[in-house]
Amino acid sequence: MCPVRYYDIIRDYPNPYAFRIKIVQYCHSNGISATARQFGTTRDTVRKWVRQYAMYGTKGLNNKPRIPKRIPHKTPKYIEDKVLKYRDELKSWGPVRLKDDFDLPISTASIYRILKQNNRIKEFRKKYKRQRDLRLIKMRMKAFEKIQVDVKDLSDIPRYWKLMRLLKLPRYQYTARDVKSGLLFIAYARKNDCVNAANFLTILSEHLRTHDIDLSKVIIQTDNGVEFIGNWKQKSASLFTHMTEEVFKMSHERIPVGRSTYNSDVETSHLRIERDLYDLEDFSGDDSLSIKAFMYQLYFNLLRKNRVKFNKTSYEIVSEEHPGIKPTIGAFSPIILDDLGPYYMKYVNTEACGKTVEDVPYHTKK
Repeated sequence: MCPVRYYDIIRDYPNPYAFRIKIVQYCHSNGISATARQFGTTRDTVRKWVRQYAMYGTKGLNNKPRIPKRIPHKTPKYIEDKVLKYRDELKSWGPVRLKDDFDLPISTASIYRILKQNNRIKEFRKKYKRQRDLRLIKMRMKAFEKIQVDVKDLSDIPRYWKLMRLLKLPRYQYTARDVKSGLLFIAYARKNDCVNAANFLTILSEHLRTHDIDLSKVIIQTDNGVEFIGNWKQKSASLFTHMTEEVFKMSHERIPVGRSTYNSDVETSHLRIERDLYDLEDFSGDDSLSIKAFMYQLYFNLLRKNRVKFNKTSYEIVSEEHPGIKPTIGAFSPIILDDLGPYYMKYVNTEACGKTVEDVPYHTKK
């Protein structure tokens, strides 16, 4: 008698191919009943493997795949092709944005599975677990309580840099972003200086005033760039600080030197707009840049749902605190600041920073 029963072998081994060969060989010499007794199984099981061997040879003794031949609820091939097509065009978009923006008739889990199976998911290194949930802290703030302002140098984007050199497009993007809602306001400049910074602050303040935002409760947060603080040797307030605090009665806060994470909201928007706009679009000139940037800004402010902000759009968050505020709060014109001249001068009589700030050159001299 066999010391191990057939069903014990089946349970412990994923594919007991060799054991079934022994059954067939023993059956050919001793018959079906003797084989069933010897291997501790039924005669029907012995007949099954003898028949499989006669029809398919040794291949017939392998386990058959358990994958069903037909899956009624399987995602159709044309939908999978759509998902992959959209992902290839918009490589930074995840399952939630793909489903929401293209109305895909499948779940986000199915979209993730399709991307995963087709090697479209990039594995990122895990970050250290945060001790505090910054989302909840920011959501306890009020809309327009703090606005982060920064300047992005667009010359480090290869696709845009070629067009910039060829078509003389603006090199700098002036960006403001409300910490609570995530509302984005951008403009462009060919020079990174205190005049363009003051112009940007002026048109941003006018835009907020138009929508009845109380500027006295707004904090403008910047880094320590010369366009914001002027020459570090000067004793008087910079033009930007003067315009912020004396003209528009807002507060100007500067983040600690070397602590760019303090401006994380506006820095995150720089990465997002680089992937979604500058890496995808071609521009034929200043007007083309302004129009496409304006359309992207409308999408970002009015339509894009932010999972970090509990899957709400920026406009929805603002509307909760300011009922009746018009959607035009998110329609900020991305103009070229150099074309305005000293626009801010209509609010002041003197230029506070004088000639203490120089333009940032294309190439640094050694």
